[in-house]
Amino acid sequence: MSELRLEENIDPQVQNLMIDTFELVGANKGNLAVTDLLKGEATLEKVFFMVKESGFYEANDTLPLLKALNIEFTENNTTIEDALYKAWSTMVATMNKATSQEDFNAKFALFVPLILKKMKELES
Repeated sequence: MSELRLEENIDPQVQNLMIDTFELVGANKGNLAVTDLLKGEATLEKVFFMVKESGFYEANDTLPLLKALNIEFTENNTTIEDALYKAWSTMVATMNKATSQEDFNAKFALFVPLILKKMKELES
C-alpha cells in the first residue's frame, strides 16, 4: 500500500482522534473484547465525518482499495465479531507499515469506515 495523505488541515485532528480511540479501546493491552472495540465508536464517527468531508474516501486510489478491503472483511468470516477483529487487526498491521506520521494517520482514516460498518452490523 503506497503512502496515503490526508489534507493538511485535518491530519493533526485525525491524529489526535486516533490517539483518543486507542486510549478508549485500550488497544495496547492486547486481548481485546468486542466491548473494548465498541468504546471507540463515537470517536471513529468523528474521524469518519471529518475525513469524508475532505473527499479522501472518494479519491481515485482510495475508493477501489476501500471496496477491496470491504470484500476481504465480509467474506470467509463466520461472525460479525470475527470481521470486526480482522478489520481492526489489519488496520493496526497496516498502520505499522507506515513510512511517515502522515501515512500512519491516513492509514488509520482509511480503515475507519470499514470498522464502523462492522460495528453497526454488530449492533443490528
